[in-house]
This record gives sequence, structure tokens and C-alpha cells, in this order.
Amino acid sequence: MSDAIVDPPAPTQPAPTPAPENLGRGTLAALLTVPVGVGVWVLVWSLGFIASLVGALVAFGALRLYVWGAGRISRPGAAIVLLVTVLTLVLAFFGGIVYDVAAGLGELSGTGTWSMLWHPQFWPAFSELLPELFPEYLPDFGWALGFGALGSFATLRAAFAAGGAPAAPAPATPPTTDPQAFPEQH
Repeated sequence: MSDAIVDPPAPTQPAPTPAPENLGRGTLAALLTVPVGVGVWVLVWSLGFIASLVGALVAFGALRLYVWGAGRISRPGAAIVLLVTVLTLVLAFFGGIVYDVAAGLGELSGTGTWSMLWHPQFWPAFSELLPELFPEYLPDFGWALGFGALGSFATLRAAFAAGGAPAAPAPATPPTTDPQAFPEQH
């Protein structure tokens, strides 16, 4: 046996804790998808389509912006992304109805769709027409709901899966290859 003194192994550093998630900043960042999502939806709607692609883009954008603002995602963050996606798609569907009424009234009056939106009588007329028109839009709403869910499902499922995953531990210190760290065996 050797009388060599063996240095004790160096203490391992505790795993760094991930930075806390900033729910407020993440939510505000995710809310940036609302006007963009509504605009894209109304554009697609004006062409006569209901596209699941818009739901997918809204969910993807809300998720990316949330992570950018919050720093990471957790289950509450994934729920926020879900709520922002649903809010955006509901407002987008409502925006499609507004567009249809503006296009119809603009055609009747000869003023055009976009100028009708700024006409002082548009919103009072819209509020009178909406209760009559809403039942006619229920099938479209069902299609929009189905396509929106279909388009955003994969992204939202991934967000909840990522939010439920534990934070990755820091890598352990590599084993030493210093021959003096080990006692000689005879």
C-alpha cells in the first residue's frame, strides 16, 4: 500500500435553478398575436375560406411570443397560450362577421367595405342586424371552431407537454482523469 495522500473529490456545484417564468411579460407578448391573427383571419375570410392554417399560425405565434416574453413555458403558461389562441380565434370570427356586414352594407350604399366601417351609422346598423344574422353564422362558427382546433391542436399539445416537463438538470461534473486523484491499488 502506498502512503500517498489522496485529495478528496471536488464538491459538485448544485444544479442552477432555471430563471423564473415571467407570466406577465409572456402574456403581454402572446397578446401581440391577437391583432395579427384577427387580420389574417379576416383576409382569409374575405376570400371565402375558413382555414385551419390560421388557427395553427395563431397558436404557434402565441407560443413563440409567450416563450420570448416569459423566458420559458410551464403549465400555467401553456394555459395562457391556449386562452390567447381561443380569444384570438373568437375575435377573428367576430371580425369576419363585421367584414361581411360592412361588405353588404357598403355594396348597398355604394360606399365600399372599408369606408363603411368608418360610417357613423355602421355600428348602430350592425348591432341591429347581428341578432338576426347570428343564427345564420352558427354553422360557419362550428366549422371555424373545428378547423381552429384542428390547426392549433399539435402546437398547443406540445406547449402543454413542454410545460409539464421538469427543467433539465445541469450536467454533472465529468469524472476526473487525474491519476493522482485515485489511490494506488496493489
